[in-house]
Amino acid sequence: MSFSAFAPASDGLPPSPQDERRARILDAARTCFSRAGFHRTSMQEICAEAKMSPGGLYRYFVSKDAIIEAIAEEEQCAGRRILELMLEPGSLHDRLLRCGLAYIDAMRDRRAVQMMLEVYVESMRNTAVGAFFAKCEEENRQLMHEVFAHAKAAGEIAADADVDMIMMTLVAFADGVILRMGLEPDYDVDRAGVILSRVVTVVLENGASAASPPLARRG
Repeated sequence: MSFSAFAPASDGLPPSPQDERRARILDAARTCFSRAGFHRTSMQEICAEAKMSPGGLYRYFVSKDAIIEAIAEEEQCAGRRILELMLEPGSLHDRLLRCGLAYIDAMRDRRAVQMMLEVYVESMRNTAVGAFFAKCEEENRQLMHEVFAHAKAAGEIAADADVDMIMMTLVAFADGVILRMGLEPDYDVDRAGVILSRVVTVVLENGASAASPPLARRG
């Protein structure tokens, strides 16, 4: 999937020339960042990639940090739209699977994987990005808790299921697949989808037992 997957949601209106130039700058920045990372890329390199003068670029972004923050925001907004697939009709298993497959599919472009990793790292370095990232993570966690609360009420999962464990396991698996896609360009993404379906089934089935403490060993 191309980087159009990370564009802001359309309001149905054609993009303005300003919107197009801003998108061109961000696309050029993604290309540069995917080659050298956030901190080894210069504004001059972004200008050259975007085929814009420094004066033209600075009218849209006052600094490289502003570009990084804009990319981080787009990444999080795209992730939120994928996560909201869990609010659609269907069984909990199918909704989780749809969400996971959409996430993996959106990362088929190698630049997308590299941007995700760069944003994760930058969220631990940059105060603005880190604060925004933490806010989004909390909102996403609340959405997932709401989904699982409804699933419990509907009897899809046990009332004592460990929701935090389920969420952490599934997110960790999906992020692990994305990391592997970045490390191995020939990684079988379709095979990962098949495994994801099995992982979702197993994790949901074992969510309740994980909520109970293990029995103490007998002496």
